[in-house]
Amino acid sequence: MAADLKKILSVVGSYLPDANLERISEAYKFAEEKHAGQMRFSGEPYFIHPVAATMHLLSLKPDEDTIIACLLHDVIEDTDTDVEVIQKKFGKTVAQLCMDMEKLGTVRYQGQERQIENLRKMFVAMARDLRVIFIKLADRLHNMETLEFVRPDKQQRIAQETLQVYAPIAARLGIFEFKAKLEDLAFKVLHPEDYAKLKKELAGSIENQEAFVSKAKKELKNILQKEGIKVEVFGRVKHLYSIWRKMKLKNYPSLDELYDLFALRVITKTTAECYATLGIIHNHYTPLSRRFKDFIAVPKPNGYRSLHTTVIGLSRQSPTEIQIRTQEMHEQAEYGAAAHWQYSAKKQSVKVDEEKLKWVKNLVELHEKMQDNEEFQENLTSDVLEDRIFILTPHGDVFDLPEGATPIDFAYAVHTGVGNTAVGAKVNGKIVKLDEKLHNGEVVEIITRKDAKPNRFWLSFVKTSGAKSKIKAHFGQMDQGENLTLGKDLINAKLTRLGKSKLDADYSILRDYKQRDLGKKEREQLLIRIGNGSVSSSAVVNNLFNLEELIAQKIPRKKLPKAAKEIAFRADEILIEGVSGIATEFAKCCKPKPGDKIFAVMGRKGAMIHKENCKQVSRSNPERRLQAYFAGDAPPLKLVKIAIEGVNRVGFLRDIASKVAESGINIVDVNYLKVDKHQAKREFTLEIENIAQLTGILTELEKVDGVKDVRKI
Repeated sequence: MAADLKKILSVVGSYLPDANLERISEAYKFAEEKHAGQMRFSGEPYFIHPVAATMHLLSLKPDEDTIIACLLHDVIEDTDTDVEVIQKKFGKTVAQLCMDMEKLGTVRYQGQERQIENLRKMFVAMARDLRVIFIKLADRLHNMETLEFVRPDKQQRIAQETLQVYAPIAARLGIFEFKAKLEDLAFKVLHPEDYAKLKKELAGSIENQEAFVSKAKKELKNILQKEGIKVEVFGRVKHLYSIWRKMKLKNYPSLDELYDLFALRVITKTTAECYATLGIIHNHYTPLSRRFKDFIAVPKPNGYRSLHTTVIGLSRQSPTEIQIRTQEMHEQAEYGAAAHWQYSAKKQSVKVDEEKLKWVKNLVELHEKMQDNEEFQENLTSDVLEDRIFILTPHGDVFDLPEGATPIDFAYAVHTGVGNTAVGAKVNGKIVKLDEKLHNGEVVEIITRKDAKPNRFWLSFVKTSGAKSKIKAHFGQMDQGENLTLGKDLINAKLTRLGKSKLDADYSILRDYKQRDLGKKEREQLLIRIGNGSVSSSAVVNNLFNLEELIAQKIPRKKLPKAAKEIAFRADEILIEGVSGIATEFAKCCKPKPGDKIFAVMGRKGAMIHKENCKQVSRSNPERRLQAYFAGDAPPLKLVKIAIEGVNRVGFLRDIASKVAESGINIVDVNYLKVDKHQAKREFTLEIENIAQLTGILTELEKVDGVKDVRKI
């Protein structure tokens, strides 16, 4: 064990020159003494676990207190040591971290009441001190590495828990090294046959991949060296679980279908060299359209920065993904939130980028607001622990949302007022429905109207807990009588739809809700909660009747009259100032139809659609008069290529991209025609609505600092 202590002290000394190594040595020996005689399931001394966990933790370059707490993290739970002893010997911070770890020792993720309560405790502990979760992740990683020694049913539970809770948390924190390892170890337990098959198939191509990396490294280094840029080049195969997930998602039968199985990482010294390297690579190899991503100009919410491109012709004919970043960016990519730590030996303090970890605070707010464990679990799995995407405003601000989020989720993430008054959305300059699923890197603009209000229907598709709570809060502000009436209407509509009798004066049908004997006052409160959006009317009805009864008694919807169907369809197809879904009515005075040029005149109940030459349009208030189109008649977007020549400075591309985004225009592709130390010439492919918009953006781009020439190709 002396060799392990020596290794720990050596690693700590390499990045914390002022660390008190004697204090760390004392903690090591104290833990070794307390765990003496204890054994793991593997038959090995128990003390190897805190030592191995600490070894994992050191890759995050933690501070002194965190290292000591990791060495001692099982002492309170598994020995007769009191927390007061820990505090007296190693300080208050170490004692608190050890206490938090002791509380998290019983965290489980199986959907049961006790387990959900423990999850709540974990996130509260994280919000108090993020270092707790770093220790917990290191602890979990070593436990997963030795999972084979526990009984099979426990293996399954721990692996599932790791995949559903701990790997997503590592991803949210940007610690992708831990995320990848945790996912692969869980994958091995949960899908052993798929794991073995994929590993064998991948091993067969490793030799070829290594030969390719060796050749590609030499080729790239030579090309860049001639241009005066020194780089380091590394190659990596994506980890097994991510490959397996992608094959399942895309329904690929074998690895041959994946062309981005492998990626090259080019490490430069400066940010400017990242862009210069990208230009040189694009000059020598053919870049794939739509595969360029600039995460330096617009970083991901977890702080990830890098340039991504995919090219053809680098030592082989199949596409090759290349990631270009500085060493600092690389450390951020691997270790995420931990890379933000700033340690002060004198002040014994750790600072973390609070803005990037705002989601942890939001989670605690969710815990405080949602007393119902079932609702908390639902929001946890659909929002916090879901895969993430980042969405941009037209001004370049970045918002972190769960995969599957909609424009309404985005609107409420921007501001409650924006969400409450949303009537439409543009994604990359194109109109979309409010329940459209957003994708990574899209630019979203929310269109609002002062007199607009939230719609209860939004609760059926929004993804984030924040959006749900704000929509419910809006309806919760209505008076109880209003909510009671609305709740009764919603339940009666469901009951009528199922061929059941409507509510009686005592709401008797609700008496047995969730197998509880509800009094009349409780039934009334349930209806009020349905009215204010806290409870779904569908969920209530589904609890009142069994599935067979619901299926047997379901009756078909009444058919709409032909004329009504036509109007409903046409109203849904109207775009007003590019926005669809706004309540519309067709004017009887001019009876517009598809193919006519039309205007919308906004009123309190929605928009009245008139023909363009209708007298009522000219008489209407100009401020309430908006351009409108039948969706099929709306002018299409056109792809236009422009060339920009200017000074090759840091942030030049970012400023260009920001100016284009501010104009509501989507960049489809970027190509580098010429890049050297002093000047750069780039080709952009834009989606343009009309000549006026093109003229406007060319004029705006001429104002960007360093631009010498802008022209349409």
